[in-house]
Amino acid sequence: MDALPNSRSALERWLALVVRYWCANMTMVHNQGSNWPGFGYTDDEKAEMQSIAEKFSKTEFSVWVGIVAVVFIALSGAVVAGGFACLTYATGGPQNAANTPEMLFFFTFGLILVVCFSIGFPAAMLPSSALAGMLFSVKDADLPDKATTAHYFHKLWFQITRMSLVMLGLMLPVWLFVPSDSKFWVTARLIGPLLSPVVGVLTTVYYFSAKLQRTTPRQ
Repeated sequence: MDALPNSRSALERWLALVVRYWCANMTMVHNQGSNWPGFGYTDDEKAEMQSIAEKFSKTEFSVWVGIVAVVFIALSGAVVAGGFACLTYATGGPQNAANTPEMLFFFTFGLILVVCFSIGFPAAMLPSSALAGMLFSVKDADLPDKATTAHYFHKLWFQITRMSLVMLGLMLPVWLFVPSDSKFWVTARLIGPLLSPVVGVLTTVYYFSAKLQRTTPRQ
């Protein structure tokens, strides 16, 4: 049987699904009146992304987020293990691990982070989007067209890669020049375990306060 004129290949469909869910993700941010640093969009793009996000439920989006988190953690673990395995091999095996130069170690660690986010994150979103689209029986007609998909996926990948490199550029001097026994690292180890729940609580409070402001009539 011949393919339908408007049918898409599997890869094209998966990319369109990535854009579909990413638009929902960024629309949630834009609706709070804010932007992520390094993830700017024009007013026309925001309006277009919102129109894409309005075509499906929050339940579908939440399922996608959960799948992405699981896949990304798994891929990141593989990248980290592979990266440090290569470092161990290059330095002559586990017996020489203690003699690994700090600059080489931190360069490897920084490179692993860039690979995790610039390649691992989009790679995690691809199968996750395909699975979510299958679970919710998303039709091709409900997906962004090819031009829209190409535009937003390219911008998504560029933004993620750019911010990964920026963060690497900011952190490498800290890793290389701040002594390991300094008060900075002692403080970081102290507040690190508390940072995630604090950010979660503040984000939740911000979301609901912004929502309350939109729904409360002005006097």
